[in-house]
Amino acid sequence: MKTLIISLLVIHIITGFTALLTGLIPMFSKKGSRLHNRAGLVYVYCMITVAITALLLCVLQPFKMMRLFLTGIAIFSFYLSMTGWRATKQKNGQVAAFDKGLTYLTAAVSIAMVGFGMYLLLLNGLSFFPILFSFFGLLTFVFAGRDMICRNEPTEKMHWFFQHFTRMGGSYIATFTAALVTNIGRVLPADAPAWSATASWIAPALIGGMLISRTVRYYKKKFAEKETKATTMATSVAA
Repeated sequence: MKTLIISLLVIHIITGFTALLTGLIPMFSKKGSRLHNRAGLVYVYCMITVAITALLLCVLQPFKMMRLFLTGIAIFSFYLSMTGWRATKQKNGQVAAFDKGLTYLTAAVSIAMVGFGMYLLLLNGLSFFPILFSFFGLLTFVFAGRDMICRNEPTEKMHWFFQHFTRMGGSYIATFTAALVTNIGRVLPADAPAWSATASWIAPALIGGMLISRTVRYYKKKFAEKETKATTMATSVAA
């Protein structure tokens, strides 16, 4: 058993580190290029492996609150990367049964995270883990819930494009957060206040979310201008 756990831990660390490196390539490479697609696919495979090894390590090892929390983060990041990748396969708006099942399963996990956070809040009051479990549980539910609702609504033009880069970006933020969570104790001084650790863990999600929102606005404006220009040109030719 010990050998199995060590092997899983090594695989988990290596694939997590690889995801952090390869996840940067699609952000700065040409969209749709071979490099962009290959690096993105490697990232998705790494996140699948990270999620599986995290679940196995959580089950096979003695219970620890931090380990359970990191497992929840791994599932959250895995869901974002999968839905981001699958968005490129759903340009016509058709959603496969696999994607629906994945959404429902992730929604159940998010509700469990929030419920556990509320339980810890009632048990220990407002402290470190109740905040983290509740925050990331709600964040996970927002994405899963949006997927369940939006499947019954008309999709906007280029919806798959926006879902692709927002989900992949969100997945990278979650992966970065997990790495930060694991190593934050080595960065902060021993006498640092308790709230500084909590704030530093939540900060990547807040900052990254603002950057993604800014990117969404940029591309929506760009696509709108392009469509207006095309309409104007078509009108001029017709005249």
